[in-house]
Amino acid sequence: MYCVSYRFALLSNNSETRRQFIEVWSGVTAFFRDDCGALGSRLHYGNDGAFYAYAQWPSREVMEASQEVVPSAEFAALRMKWADLCGPSEILWQGETVADMLVKPE
Repeated sequence: MYCVSYRFALLSNNSETRRQFIEVWSGVTAFFRDDCGALGSRLHYGNDGAFYAYAQWPSREVMEASQEVVPSAEFAALRMKWADLCGPSEILWQGETVADMLVKPE
């Protein structure tokens, strides 16, 4: 499994902007999961007012191939909204999973 960790800083950090960002992030994540082969992502809100996420992919190759998927009009609209809400995304780290101790839901 290949994982990428991100940091997102909102342009305006109020409750409505945070709500909108979570909604947009969810739609973007669903596109990568449903149309590009991603395994999904988790989003966290940090004490510093930024959002943090990590995305999981079956492999680095699947993640890189996602760049070739033609986005839907809905995805393009989500990315435009993202740009209105958030500054540039920062990749904190990326790499292969070497151990996994998360509890798997039943």
